[in-house]
Amino acid sequence: MDASGNHKLECEEFRSGLGDFGICISAEEAQEMMKRLDSNHDGCVDFKEFLRFLKGDLNAARVDVIRRAYAKLDANGDGTVKLDDIAQLYDASKHPEVHANRKSERAVFMEFMSLWDTQEQDGIVTFDEFCQYYSDISCLVESDEEFCAIICAAWKLD
Repeated sequence: MDASGNHKLECEEFRSGLGDFGICISAEEAQEMMKRLDSNHDGCVDFKEFLRFLKGDLNAARVDVIRRAYAKLDANGDGTVKLDDIAQLYDASKHPEVHANRKSERAVFMEFMSLWDTQEQDGIVTFDEFCQYYSDISCLVESDEEFCAIICAAWKLD
């Protein structure tokens, strides 16, 4: 569907792509669907947004392991985590891309750190920001067991 090759779907690309699969919708219907898919409200839909929409919300088992990881980072229990706290505890060597020899530990670490503090650039990572990151990862992991193992390994949870 990504006719422009920019790794994002714009409304007309989305509508045209659906048409290629025999699904004909009006421009208004395409706009409405795009609103539901476009979680960051940039007017386009990227691959993660598309997958997140298809997969749906995180289930209770996945939210629980994310909460456990966040609680470990939130040492004083005030509901906030600083970027430095994440940097001290995150173990990039456990990342699936490192295990598959597709990325170095350093590359994964730098990419990982750039993804935090997204809603308000204040050096603090809220649970919502933390959960949003793992919601994106969740879309790419089939089983709850594998997802929980990834989180537990990355944050050294028991």
